[in-house]
Amino acid sequence: MELIDLSKRHLLNETEHRVLACILDAVKSGDGKLAIRTVAQRSYVSTTTVIKLSRKLGYSGYSDMIYSLRSRFEQERNEAAGIDLFSILETVDLSGIDAFTDALLSNRDRCIFIVGLGFSTIASSYFMRRLATLGFLAYDGAPVDMMLGGDVPSLTIILSKSGETRDLIDIAAHAIRLNHRLFTITAHGSSTLACMGERALVIRTGCPTAYNVPDFFIGRTIILLEYILSRLIQRLEQEDAP
Repeated sequence: MELIDLSKRHLLNETEHRVLACILDAVKSGDGKLAIRTVAQRSYVSTTTVIKLSRKLGYSGYSDMIYSLRSRFEQERNEAAGIDLFSILETVDLSGIDAFTDALLSNRDRCIFIVGLGFSTIASSYFMRRLATLGFLAYDGAPVDMMLGGDVPSLTIILSKSGETRDLIDIAAHAIRLNHRLFTITAHGSSTLACMGERALVIRTGCPTAYNVPDFFIGRTIILLEYILSRLIQRLEQEDAP
């Protein structure tokens, strides 16, 4: 997503080129929610000029331009890293990933519960340890231990391929009663657990539930978690920047 190529392709004038440069810098730094007034102020133009630029580039408006440019940048970055996020998620829900990242940040001073059963414990344990390297307190102990988590509202993340495991549904209900924010990662977006949580990130597995066929849910979940961690690290670096 090169500025010069976009500028030449759409015959942008000097002012439009400057505005687009400001927007692309924000997108590449992870500031994808940049307000139109902020862009106008940084570029020394009116908001009308920014809107006209978005339409000249072929978008329906400013919000559409920001979303499209950001999606394009994320796709190019993933391809450069050898990660095809589109093959991992059923829908590339960048807003869901951002919500996930926001929830982690807002609960960094509390114990974050990561719950999985069976093979999902591989991913839950992995994520707990990765969060620990960033200074987060996370816990992936037995579900019965999680039920004693105390009265301070926190964040509960549940990993479940089917989204219908009764023990996990009970844990989710208890977390909600404790006023925890609840996020789920599952292979079924319409499952009970997915509908209970604030957000559900859906992993494409492409195979039925059986023990004699390859199952990509855990592997793709770990890749998704690494992607979320990359977004989290980016946000932490922005907070630490002078």
